[in-house]
Parts: sequence; C-alpha cells; structure tokens
Amino acid sequence: MHKVFVYGTLKKGGSNHYFLKGSMFLRETILKDHSIYAPSMYGFPLLLEDKGGKVYGEVYKVNDITLRSLDMLESEGYLYNRIDNKELGYQYYLYNYNKHSRIDKKKDKIKDGIWKVRNETIKRNFW
Repeated sequence: MHKVFVYGTLKKGGSNHYFLKGSMFLRETILKDHSIYAPSMYGFPLLLEDKGGKVYGEVYKVNDITLRSLDMLESEGYLYNRIDNKELGYQYYLYNYNKHSRIDKKKDKIKDGIWKVRNETIKRNFW
C-alpha cells in the first residue's frame, strides 16, 4: 500500500476523484514549501516547489493498481514526477517544470494554496 497526497482534481468532489474509488481517506494536510499554479491553458493545478508556499490537500492510502492508474493520469515521468517523500510519509506529483513551461509564476499562482474543486463549498477548519 502507498500513501498519496492529492491537491487538485483528485480531491473529494474533484473531476478525477473517481480514480481513488476504494482507496482509504487518511487525513487533510498541508504540504509546505510548495505552491500550486493554474495557467489558463490547463483545467488542473500544477504543483511546484516554492520556499514558504503552502498547498492544502488530502492523503489517501492506495493499492498498487490505483497508484499505476494515478501515474497514467498524471503522465508520471513526463508531465509530472511522483516524489516519494519518506520524511512526510507520502508521495505526491510534482509538475515537471522546464524552460518550455508556460507558467507565469506570479499571475498563475493560487495564493491561498487551495484548489477549488467542483462541489466543494466549504473550507475545512484548519484552512
């Protein structure tokens, strides 16, 4: 089993949450020193390292088959790289930023670190 942090369309109420069907929700958490960005050409957030940034998300326990499905969804190794952070105790998908990336880090940054998913109408207590 694997623990995976999700922060965008995979969150509860998100358009891709069905990929986590049968997975166990563990907790809400904050990923520090990262931020999410929403360039207008994408309908999903991009996660990048960002000193002092915060991203609010959810952690799930997933099996091998679900992890492989998430890798395919996230184009692991191409669009995103799956980071296995032993210190935090979970994995997450980091956008593969390069010189060809079309991100305006000031304009596209989601400053509060919360991706607003469909059907999500309330803020969690710690947000």
